[in-house]
Amino acid sequence: MTYHDNDVYFSLAKGYSIIEGSYTVESYSVTDGQDPKGHIHTGLVVKCGGDGKFTFSVGRHGSGQVADWFNQHVPASQTTFNHTAGALNFAFLGTLKLTITGGMLGGAHETFTFQKVALAQGHAGSSNNWWFGGQKSQYIQHHQVLTDGQSSQGKPVSFTFLRGGNNVSTVGVSPATLVDTANWMGQLSDSTRIDEIMMPGSHDAGMSELHHCAPPYLADSKTKTQSGSIGQQLKDGSRYFDIRVDWDHGKLVTFHRTDGWGCNGQDLESIMNQAREFLMQHPKETAIFKFAQIRKYSGHDPENTMKEIVKLLGHYSSYLYANANSSVNLAQMDLGSVRGKLILVFNEDKDYPTRVDPAQGRFRYRDGSTPMPNLTVFDKYSDTTDYETMKRTQLEHWSNYGGLGQGFLFLLSWTLTPTLTSSGVATLAEKANSRLPDVLYDQIINHNASKPNVVYIDFLNSQITQGIIWYNFVKERTAQTQ
Repeated sequence: MTYHDNDVYFSLAKGYSIIEGSYTVESYSVTDGQDPKGHIHTGLVVKCGGDGKFTFSVGRHGSGQVADWFNQHVPASQTTFNHTAGALNFAFLGTLKLTITGGMLGGAHETFTFQKVALAQGHAGSSNNWWFGGQKSQYIQHHQVLTDGQSSQGKPVSFTFLRGGNNVSTVGVSPATLVDTANWMGQLSDSTRIDEIMMPGSHDAGMSELHHCAPPYLADSKTKTQSGSIGQQLKDGSRYFDIRVDWDHGKLVTFHRTDGWGCNGQDLESIMNQAREFLMQHPKETAIFKFAQIRKYSGHDPENTMKEIVKLLGHYSSYLYANANSSVNLAQMDLGSVRGKLILVFNEDKDYPTRVDPAQGRFRYRDGSTPMPNLTVFDKYSDTTDYETMKRTQLEHWSNYGGLGQGFLFLLSWTLTPTLTSSGVATLAEKANSRLPDVLYDQIINHNASKPNVVYIDFLNSQITQGIIWYNFVKERTAQTQ
């Protein structure tokens, strides 16, 4: 027999890089006579560097004996080939650890562990081919398995692993879920205060769908700000929502308009139904709905709109957080007191006092950095299409007003505002959102900045929110610990 250096490469998805990795053999099978020196043994640790290459020194000769061992340990539906093996040179079952950076993590380094991972080598035509699977893997589609693992903090994660093909010794790796976006608040202790949490926020949250637009040609590019409904945004991890309401065409609707120009969005009743359903399914979560605007325009009476809002909210009273103390500071409330409830806040407006009634679950909202009853939020957007200008002004605000536990919420407004001649919201959001993970890492880890309470974005999705939520479970200056 001849010993061979059998190389298998783990290649990270675009935007991610591997720092290092290891594979620890816990059990194995090698064709008889192909490892007389015992190179493969229980406890063997094989390491890789930034190239993702693992090398196993062992002979190569296919046998049904090894295939039977592999098939017994890993069912076909838990491998990237999605069928049983007929003959294999060798097969291992063990623990895979990968330390990666980039993507949702920004510049952070994080180590992920996958137990009971199977690696095996077979033969197809004139080439050797690698098998990947595991006892915590499940075939999904297109030669991919979804594999459960853990972060360095012991939090559950899932990655997809893709076989490279019969003549390619590469396994593609793509982080799928680093944070359970629908249940992330449930992992925080009941004693955690609202102002001690870092949460994703949805700018113009109701504008994932468009109705009654004027003029129609501006609709998609200038007024659509989200891709998913508020129900989907809740599942994707957002917990702070900017909601603007009008009574139009006989119903309460969200809107994004300047005077008569713009569109209606998702109707308020569907929003409340989706929020109720979400909280029923995820009773350890909460969310803040900021009723930012009640439309004031010719023929639109905000007092009547508010009366209709109060009437509608009466159908959801059991899911609204209420407090008989009219001076309560919601930022200082502990999470245990508001789980399973919506927190509704309304802009202060002396002309419409029915907006505020804490005992009925309608609290007062104020902009600023001095804590006041009921919720104070520092919220100042940059009003620019230029990313560098937005970044500079928002980091200045963060430096001056940001931080946890201050009795008010600091909102980092990571949004770009389109003009009639500029790119649309979606294009601008892609530019801002793609840079956000690196900015958060640089500020929180490299510069030890205290975390913002709300990171406010357009076109929110689970990929971008995971990179925000993740910081609730990482201490400053520890994200790059290996």
